[in-house]
Formats: sequence, C-alpha cells, structure tokens
Amino acid sequence: MSTFKIGIIGAGGIAGAHAAAAKSSEGKVRIAAVADPSESGRNTLAGQWDAKAYASADELTANAKSLGIEGVVVCTPPGVRVGIVRSALEAGLAVLSEKPIAASLADAHTLADLARKHSNSRSAVAYCHRFTPAIIEMKRQIDAGRLGRVTRFENIFACDLPGHEGKWFSDLAVSGGGAFIDMGSHSVDLYRYVIGEAELLAAAYDHKWMGRAETGASVLLRSLTSAGGRNLPAGVAGFIASGWAETSRFTVAIHGTEGSFFYDYERPEEIVFKDLLGKPDVKPIETCGVRFTRQLIQFADYARGGSIGGLASFEDGLATARIIDGANRAGR
Repeated sequence: MSTFKIGIIGAGGIAGAHAAAAKSSEGKVRIAAVADPSESGRNTLAGQWDAKAYASADELTANAKSLGIEGVVVCTPPGVRVGIVRSALEAGLAVLSEKPIAASLADAHTLADLARKHSNSRSAVAYCHRFTPAIIEMKRQIDAGRLGRVTRFENIFACDLPGHEGKWFSDLAVSGGGAFIDMGSHSVDLYRYVIGEAELLAAAYDHKWMGRAETGASVLLRSLTSAGGRNLPAGVAGFIASGWAETSRFTVAIHGTEGSFFYDYERPEEIVFKDLLGKPDVKPIETCGVRFTRQLIQFADYARGGSIGGLASFEDGLATARIIDGANRAGR
C-alpha cells in the first residue's frame, strides 16, 4: 500500500499520540499538513514531518488535494468539530475524529447525519481502546466460552489531573462535560464493543472544582443486546468509574459464571484469568501501547475502501453520546 497522507487538525496533546502512531506505522501513514490557530503549536508538529502548517482547518482542507492528503485526524475540542468535519467530508476527505464525537447530543446527531450523507467519504471516531490487544483477547475468550455466561463488566479510568481545572476540558460550553465525557466515553464505547448495546440505569457525579465540570462519575449500565455469541445475553451489568481527581487506576475486568478476566493498563503486558476459586492464570499479552498505531493503519485502509474492522463508526459515536447525555442529566 502506498503511503496514506493525512492532515492533523488541532495540534494539542492528543495530536502527539497520532503523530507517534504515524511514525510507528512503518511508512504506511505520513503527516502532510497541520492546522492549528497556535502558530507555535502547528509549526512544532509540522516541523517534525516537513509538513505544511496552516492557521485554520479551512486552509488545510482547501489545500488537501494538492498535497495528496486523503484523510484528516480531527484533534480539536469537541465543541468546535461540526463545521470542521462537514468541510472535510464535503471535500471528499476521510475523517478520523477524536473522541467524544461531539460536546452535545444534538451535535452528535448532526455529525452522524453528515456521515450518512457523505458515505463515500469514510468516517470513524478514535476510540483507540478497541485496538488494545488485551481487549481483543478478552473478546475472543468470551466467544470461546472461557468465562461461561458473562455477568458483569467493570472499567475504571481515573487519575489526578489538577491542571484540567483551568483548561477547556472542564469548561462545559466547550467540552460538554468533565471526567465522564472525557474518560468515560472510552468506557461506554468499550462496553458496547465487548458486551453489546446499552441502556443507562444510574449515574452519580462528584464536583471538586466549583463552577466547573464533574471530576468524578460512577455510572451503571445494562446491556439490551449482545455484541455476539451465546455467552453474552442481554442484561449484562456494566459499572464505569471515571475520575480526574483520584489515585491512578486504569483497569478492565469482565466477570462470568466460570471465572473473570483482569487487565491493568499499568501492567500492560499481562492479562489475568481467575477461576471461581480465585486461582490466577497470568498470560503475557502485547502492550496496550500499540493501539494508536493500529487504529491509524486501520483508518488508512478503511479510507481507501477496506472494511471498518475494529474502528468505531459515527453511529457508534452517536450511541455513546446518548449514554453520556443521559448520565449528564442524571448525574448533575
């Protein structure tokens, strides 16, 4: 496959993860342009690739074809994405949008409508944890019946991020929420990817910072449908905890009638199965650090007409946005 050239729109922190993924793609993906209002931000990232630097997404989109760009990765705050994605899709560019798909349910509907309208321009949401080898292995083992009938999914993504108090992340007008829309959107998507379609049962939020978005969220889900296989009936419970002001925990546990799987992102190269007596079976697994690279390579293939593979569609992004919207209303 010839090199897939992309434009990066938004040169903040998450853009660095996608840039590192491109560098690890063994020449499959290359950054050809960067757009960001910050001159230093766009020039720094563009300079690493000898790429063009633009002050706006519109400029990048207008010059994309002449630069051989086939797709863009949108790394902006979620509140400003609709116009950017619309312009890219109308220009015939594939779009990989960072999560969450939007800051509001209304914008998520708009983006899903745009994806349907411009179906020839492929689109996906960057829920990178779908490409974590441990998640893929747990799905495979569930299908093989090792857990028996799955009964509960537990996911905690939390750490201490005091700097977020003064950043756009905790500004509801820009972000649409706090710890739950940021970290918990990954968790909801993982639940849907592994377990099945979900409904919200309850949500409780905690606020450490006055006048800002929530710093903690505890959310309970229940599956309506199965993601596949006889071992995933409807009714599987899901517990999600998201935090910006807590001790670091990044864990996934899936429990069933025959045992449990445990994965800790801070011990990234092992996955643990425990039977009903608690006897551990520790197996080596490829590190979670490959997830961004594999997601970007899959996006390149999908943009050129391949299958969507493990990528999250804009419809998936909308489904997650519905859960987030419900949790926001219940938790606040």
